[in-house]
Amino acid sequence: MKVALLYFTDFWNKLDVGAILLFVAGLTCRLIPGLLYPGRIILSLDFIMFCLRLMHIFTVSKTLGPKIIIVKRMMKDVFFFLFLLAVWVVSFGVAKQAILIHNESRVDWIFRGVIYQSYLTIFGQMPAYIDGVNFSLDQCSPNGTDPYKPKCPESDAVRHEPAFPEWLTVILLCLYLLFTNILLLNLLIAMFNYTFQQVQEHTDQIWKFQRHDLIEEYHGRPPAPPPFILLSHLHLFIKRVVLKMPAKRHKQLKSKLEKNEEAALLSWELYLKENYLQNQQYQQKQRPEQQIRDIGDKVNTAVDLLEMEGRKRSSSLEQRLASLEAQVAQTSRALHWVMKALRDSGFGSEEGLPTLAPQKASEGQDRELDGRQKVEAMGDTHHVNARHLLYPHSHVTRFPVPDEKVPWETEFLIYDPPFYTDDRKDKGLVDPVGK
Repeated sequence: MKVALLYFTDFWNKLDVGAILLFVAGLTCRLIPGLLYPGRIILSLDFIMFCLRLMHIFTVSKTLGPKIIIVKRMMKDVFFFLFLLAVWVVSFGVAKQAILIHNESRVDWIFRGVIYQSYLTIFGQMPAYIDGVNFSLDQCSPNGTDPYKPKCPESDAVRHEPAFPEWLTVILLCLYLLFTNILLLNLLIAMFNYTFQQVQEHTDQIWKFQRHDLIEEYHGRPPAPPPFILLSHLHLFIKRVVLKMPAKRHKQLKSKLEKNEEAALLSWELYLKENYLQNQQYQQKQRPEQQIRDIGDKVNTAVDLLEMEGRKRSSSLEQRLASLEAQVAQTSRALHWVMKALRDSGFGSEEGLPTLAPQKASEGQDRELDGRQKVEAMGDTHHVNARHLLYPHSHVTRFPVPDEKVPWETEFLIYDPPFYTDDRKDKGLVDPVGK
């Protein structure tokens, strides 16, 4: 059962079975005198199937083999295209038949008027009775009694002129030809072009697969061609059934290689695999979606770096501003001391003594800083000496660390201190780490 299902998975095998069954049916009808003509019709159709079966041998050709794949895929495109075409054919055919013909009772002529004539109109065969120019009562049957003529359109019995609205039928015909001949047919051509380009890009690969399948197929078949293949089947029947000889194991289409040849083949396959993966990665990177994704990742990385740099600079600026404020406060106190000393020494007068307004603010800031330092000294004795802007006896600036990030238990991802080493000169200082 599995072998039969595997056999019918191939299209050409299905075509073989259908052609053989039609041939048997046609031959049977030919042997019966009363069915001679139907047998000839069946054999005529069977001849078409056998001719199509000959296309399978073209797969051995590098030029014609891929074209068979193109034809098969185009047939699928045509199948889906017919659904769109049927909508326009039926809509125009029904409207035309209802406007021109009244009470047509013959089913075959209804089908000819609705489907057949509308389909032939696509290829340029215009109906003669669509307007009054070519209207003639001799080409139709007035009452629809002649089986070989269509029923006449609506006409005036006195003047023998068409009574249907000619302008409406002409407009419908023009719109029908516009959509079918220009729109739908060009759509079908575009579908064929897309299918052809897809297959044409991989012509060499398709041909190699087809050639392998063809060689493997004929390797498992008897060597004699039809009709001499019947002798091969008869020989097998006698050996297996009559003489009951055991079947030999079928040799597969394989060849054993030496170890060095097998190693060379594996290395060659590995090399081709690496090339294929590199090509796939390169094609993946060349896609617009991947390029946009890479650009987005780079932009996100640049934004993160800019944010980290901005945080570093802001912390550094805050420490520098604090240092400047401390220096200004010290300068203000020094100026007050100098002015007081000069005044006490008798230099200058009280009236011309300049007043320094920021002195109180600086003193308040000093008291605030002193209080903050006392609170920090009482609450947390970690990293006290390391809070200076510069390293001891150097001009190297420390990495700015906010107050809430000072403890080592707190995570500080952007912490990036400069590399600085020096001998310890002041032994009396406490290790900032606390060791």
